[in-house]
Amino acid sequence: METHKEKGLRLNLFRRIFLFLIVFSLFIFLQLGMSMYRERFIMYPIQKSSGNVQKISLLLNSLGQTREELSSYRWDFGDIASLLSELRRENELSEKILGTIDANMENIGIEQYLLVQAVATTYKNYRGYLDYMQDLLINNSVNEASEVYYSDLEPCLHYLHLYVQQLIERAIMDNQSTYDRLMGLNDDLDFLYSLTILVMILFGFAALREVIRILSIVQEMARSSKAIAAGDYDRPEISVHRKDEIGDMAHAFNEMKQAMRNQVRLLTANNEMEKEIHRKNTEALAMQNLLEREKLQLLRSQINPHFLFNTINVIKYTAQEEHAAETDALLSSLARLFRYVLADNEVMVPLSREIRIVDEYYSLYKARFKEKVSLFWDVSPSLILTETLVPSFFLQPLVENAFKHGLGPKELSGSVWLTLKELDGLLCIRVEDDGVGMEVQQLQILQSRLLNPPVTGEHIGLYSVAARLKLLDSRCRLEVDSRKSEGTVIRVEMPLLEKKGEEDDQTVDS
Repeated sequence: METHKEKGLRLNLFRRIFLFLIVFSLFIFLQLGMSMYRERFIMYPIQKSSGNVQKISLLLNSLGQTREELSSYRWDFGDIASLLSELRRENELSEKILGTIDANMENIGIEQYLLVQAVATTYKNYRGYLDYMQDLLINNSVNEASEVYYSDLEPCLHYLHLYVQQLIERAIMDNQSTYDRLMGLNDDLDFLYSLTILVMILFGFAALREVIRILSIVQEMARSSKAIAAGDYDRPEISVHRKDEIGDMAHAFNEMKQAMRNQVRLLTANNEMEKEIHRKNTEALAMQNLLEREKLQLLRSQINPHFLFNTINVIKYTAQEEHAAETDALLSSLARLFRYVLADNEVMVPLSREIRIVDEYYSLYKARFKEKVSLFWDVSPSLILTETLVPSFFLQPLVENAFKHGLGPKELSGSVWLTLKELDGLLCIRVEDDGVGMEVQQLQILQSRLLNPPVTGEHIGLYSVAARLKLLDSRCRLEVDSRKSEGTVIRVEMPLLEKKGEEDDQTVDS
């Protein structure tokens, strides 16, 4: 049973990492909060105060420009249109600037507020005199306009210019005071900001140190895992003096490696034992196959082929005496087919012999079903039929399967196409029919059985060919594709083998 202290140690790694993450996250949020506070309560007021001073300065410059234009104007022969244009432009600029100057007493203080109100009141009177003077100039009353300027407009503009100067001086003084106060607060924030960065660096260094320690152990485990994958179980165990999850994981890894070492040794011993058993079973199987061959040969010897062929020959002679040429030809085909079937079907024979036996079978099938069935050949001219070797008695079962299962149930006439060609060192065989085809479920069952062919049942000829090809060479393939009411296609691929020496092609008939 684990004590409370041990349980606390087991959670130690989790607590440390969780503490690092919490502190790091808190200080990040603290920095974000200080940045937002600085932007809102320090930088924004400084920018606003400085912008207000700048606006007052622009107003003062605009009024000074207007005052200079009027004072330099020659009333006896001056250009009235040019003067009116300049006054209109400067007045529009002044009104625009005056409307943006901060007039909130809470933001600018009582003195600035009173000066702003004085500027606004004086500017209102100034605009009244200015508009009256402009109307007189438009009506070409130059003398009256000059009297209005010297008696009313110029003194009002003088006081307005004076108030604006006092306003900008007070705004500069207040702005400097505000700037000093906010910059002091900004220095305090910089200190806190630096302190938070220092704490984050310390916690980051501690977290990095913990991660490096963890990664060093993980890397050692990775190297040990690669050694185990390579079969090296003698690598020194991982030495860890930690009481947290990493220490438990390293201890479990060491125990797992020991268990795997013992298991591999046990499996090696069992494998050697299974190899010996397999060798003995292989010898027993070879002996059993030899016995089966002996039994098969014994069964074959019980049926005297000479008796069978002599009987067929007697019927042939009778057919010849009765002038039954077709019956005579059929009996000859049957005799050759029987002799080929009773021959040893484990040997390799020329492809020409397989083609001949298919023709014999087709002649017998054609005699029964007449025009209902047709067989078409497509043999590549690059194939040397007498030199190309194939397993004996493997073409005929494929053609028989097409006739029996493809064309047999079909009510109308049908055809079978047998194609032989060479492709990249392989002998490619295609047996296609336009028969009844198969349902998807039937095709799936047939394809699954071809992977492990049974020894009995329907399509036994096709299964026999698949089993023999499987034993012949790993490159051999047999595929079946079929569609309902459209037909079936059987594809066979096998290595292209040719005779190594001069051999006579023996015929199957005698």
